[in-house]
Amino acid sequence: MTLHQDLIKIRDGLAAFQPAPAHQANTPPRINEIYAPAGHEAALDPDRPVVVGGRGVGKSFWAGSLLDGDTRKFISSQYPRLKLSECDVFLGFGGVDTIDGGPPSAEVLSDLITKDRFKPEIIWRAVVLHCLRAHIDIKLPTLWRGKKGLVNWANEDSERLQLILRSADQRLVEKKRKVVIVFDALDRLGDDWVRIRDLSKAIMRVALALRSYRAIKPKIFIRIDQAEDPSLIDFPDASKLMGGRVDLVWERFDLYGLLFSHLVNEENTKKPFRKLLKAKFDLSFPPSKQAILPSEFTANEAIQIRIFDILAGEFMGSNPRRGKTYSWVHNHLSDAFGRVSPRSFLEALRTAANNSSQPGRAIDPKGLQAGLQSASSLRVDQLREEFHWIRNALEPLADLRVPCIDQALFDRWQEAKTIEAIKKAAKGTGYLAPVEFDNDDNLLVSLLDAMKRIGVAERRTDGRINVPDIYRVAAKLLKRGGVKPTN
Repeated sequence: MTLHQDLIKIRDGLAAFQPAPAHQANTPPRINEIYAPAGHEAALDPDRPVVVGGRGVGKSFWAGSLLDGDTRKFISSQYPRLKLSECDVFLGFGGVDTIDGGPPSAEVLSDLITKDRFKPEIIWRAVVLHCLRAHIDIKLPTLWRGKKGLVNWANEDSERLQLILRSADQRLVEKKRKVVIVFDALDRLGDDWVRIRDLSKAIMRVALALRSYRAIKPKIFIRIDQAEDPSLIDFPDASKLMGGRVDLVWERFDLYGLLFSHLVNEENTKKPFRKLLKAKFDLSFPPSKQAILPSEFTANEAIQIRIFDILAGEFMGSNPRRGKTYSWVHNHLSDAFGRVSPRSFLEALRTAANNSSQPGRAIDPKGLQAGLQSASSLRVDQLREEFHWIRNALEPLADLRVPCIDQALFDRWQEAKTIEAIKKAAKGTGYLAPVEFDNDDNLLVSLLDAMKRIGVAERRTDGRINVPDIYRVAAKLLKRGGVKPTN
């Protein structure tokens, strides 16, 4: 079979690729979905308690991978330094209802606070205690609420509680084991920022108190806007906790490593793609096993460029003026901070394959432009799931040409009564308004600040506001010489 035929097979297989659904902490990914970039090792380190990331970068993916025994065993083999095989992992909060014996749901937390009048910090200490049952001799209550509940038991005697936690920690050290307690989806702790802040801050305070424990390790996955909310960390020594935070990001070479890992393992692409790697790079794999790409193919951009040039051609046109394909994809999928979500990246290339027809290429420039349009729609939809107010902010901006001055956005928002719509939606549906709305009287400026904070808008050096293509295209904003908005 010729290279041309292999590229057609790769194109067809990539076009049929089905991206994995969004994950939750209590639903682990399949092992064949896991790609472990070197830069994500710190995010899984039990000794790094705070992991910060935007929508779609893998917070819940990694939380679920830690919680499941089979996936934890696999990622332990990918990150042996972490010794995850010596860890038992429990869910402290995941934003969803869990089976009997699981952590308290948001509704139970609400009752514990509003009806039973417990302080958030003692609730989370009880959650830690619950995760240590196997290492405690005393029989603990199984219910969360009521006079005979675990939270009340923990609240009755703080000295007893601390002695039990210290004893459990010592037992774990002697057994050379660790207990990791995962907290994910903290934005679902309540229906308003006040409740979410109180409960999130209490988790942070408990995590800080546990720093002196050798074997009890909290693991907190948190959104960027929450991590950067000053009121979340306005307690003594918070910097000791947040100073070691891990920002979960995908570098450009990580994304291409993810793509190539899929191509070398997916049923419809592995045969032609492995053949290509053998012919061009003398790289081969055992036929029946999941392939783990060598580091030079996952971190060496020079090699990655050579592979992608074979798949997509070197340039976005007949010459370098329109840019190189390898960098074009990442540049146009990036938010204002240069971040690209893996889901957007894979969706762009899947759609590109579906819209490519150039001979001798698995993907062509026309297909890549269609891929950007599809990825933009997906990314805006993802953003709406996390920041419900973004729909109200973007819709009035359709047909606006960017970059533009601030007032151009303000005029559109005033005409559409955007601020009123966001506040009404937040009050009527329980959606969260931008956290900036709590701290500023000029809400038009606050809304723009919120968009800049989450990477939807950026200020250019000339002072004008730009919206990156990954959001601009789906939001139907215009840009001279840019990819056209979706219809």
